[in-house]
Amino acid sequence: MSEKLNIYDFDVFKALVEIEIRRNERYKEPKYFSIAFLYAPNLVKEVENNESLKDEIAFKIKDDIRSSDVITPVEEDFLFLFFPDTTQKEAKKVIDRIKKNFNFEIIEGIASFPEDGNTPYQLFTKLVNIMNEKLIPVIEFDLE
Repeated sequence: MSEKLNIYDFDVFKALVEIEIRRNERYKEPKYFSIAFLYAPNLVKEVENNESLKDEIAFKIKDDIRSSDVITPVEEDFLFLFFPDTTQKEAKKVIDRIKKNFNFEIIEGIASFPEDGNTPYQLFTKLVNIMNEKLIPVIEFDLE
């Protein structure tokens, strides 16, 4: 599917969400996009046991996403994904394909524009709420 991976830090990830929302406001066209997180609680241990797994993970993810999708690693076992022009249902299909390729647990969450929020704050709040439901509820974002 993809020729290269778009890997950016969290500040770029937040900016992409803001830009997409502004683009929607300006052109008054309902464009969908989704943001998601993937968390692999045992990944660090798996990588310690098999160092080549890091490269394998990148190649497997690359095969399941488009060149326009963005990956934002937060920690070794946690990343965010940005899916432009992608509904929540379509994002779920991509994540299911990614999860199918691995033999370890992956916990995910998805928030989509506009159904889960019309502002960056609303979208990130939705995603954080999902994280806190599925993970230890200690995650907070400083969106300012």
